Amino acid sequence: MNEIAVTLASVDACVNGRRTRSIRFPPDIERQFEADMHDKRCKRLTIGLLVSAPLYNLFLLGDWLLVPDVVRLAMWVHFSIVTPWMLLVAWLVSRKPRPFVRELLAASVPLLIILQIDLGFALTASESAAHYQYVVIPTLLYTNVSLHRLEFRFARVVTAAILLLHTAFVISASYISAPIAVTIIVQLLICGYITLIANYTMERDLRRAYLYSLRDRLRHADADAASRRDPLTGLANRLHLDDELSRVWSRPECRASPVSAVMIDIDHFKHLNDRYGHAAGDLCLKRVAAILQAEIRRTGDLVARYGGEEFLIILPDMAMMDAVRLAERIRRSIEIAAIPNEGRSLLGIVTASFGVAACSPSDLSPLELIAAADHALYAAKGKGRNQVWPPLVADATVRSLTEPLTFMASSSEAARGV
Repeated sequence: MNEIAVTLASVDACVNGRRTRSIRFPPDIERQFEADMHDKRCKRLTIGLLVSAPLYNLFLLGDWLLVPDVVRLAMWVHFSIVTPWMLLVAWLVSRKPRPFVRELLAASVPLLIILQIDLGFALTASESAAHYQYVVIPTLLYTNVSLHRLEFRFARVVTAAILLLHTAFVISASYISAPIAVTIIVQLLICGYITLIANYTMERDLRRAYLYSLRDRLRHADADAASRRDPLTGLANRLHLDDELSRVWSRPECRASPVSAVMIDIDHFKHLNDRYGHAAGDLCLKRVAAILQAEIRRTGDLVARYGGEEFLIILPDMAMMDAVRLAERIRRSIEIAAIPNEGRSLLGIVTASFGVAACSPSDLSPLELIAAADHALYAAKGKGRNQVWPPLVADATVRSLTEPLTFMASSSEAARGV
């Protein structure tokens, strides 16, 4: 399924505003429609052409019975021109060309068929030739409502060309009387009109069903996205976080690439809630979340609300020191935001503590990496808050690479009773 590039609002507006006779969508939805339906349309046309090629050649029975004087010419045109062209178009369409080219190729087939019919009609001297023109009716059915069924914008043009071309041959035929010619032309006009109405109705219903289906897909996608987002901050929630960790750890080509985790805790958040109220606390969480999102600039990085006033950043393919630099940049941005928190905070503003850890997916599990980052966060809080642990200095960096892993090893040993 193709990625959806339209919004639910635009689809709703299209559903509620479709009052014109045009069956085409606004440009953005039309592009999505083509993206979703192109492969299916190409497959349908390809199969239709392969099936209709032998059926078309059954028309030779009519040539033999009604216009035997031109049957050899008809056979030559059938097998040397029209049938090879149908098979070539089937192959070209199976290659999935651009939509306009696809429909142009499809439109060429009924036009070539009607030229073959009218060529025989013009050259014959058979007394039964007046009945030969009735093979135009199945050609119109084939063009507009049967196996081929052109898009309505092409069907209109091809139908008009078929009717005009055949009307010209009927009028010019000396062996057809005026009453019979009028009857033939009226009959073909009625057939053309009815098949075009059917073509329009089928395409309209197809597009309407697609539009409702697209709206349902977008609603489902929005509901799924809402279930994976924290309602207060708009960040990823634990469900989304777990899915992303599973995805990162399942990449076989990146088992040796580093993954960094940054655990963030807002300092003295309980005091802020007690002093300013929960509304101020919620606003603080939103502002910090916005800062985190603004600082994360790489595709694939994930910011999640881990719980309460804690946030977690997962940074695939980022080394430890780069993650520490990012954490320090975010720490300064939170300070610069100057969110009031007087009393417990030494600066009188909201600050945050950061714990950073890194590993290769082949060395630690996601839970172990998060535990290591949480352990580093507690170290930052124990050393005075409003800082990143490990700090951006060489000796601390060495410790930072070993302390979390030592912590994890000791925890594992304790769990086993060693």
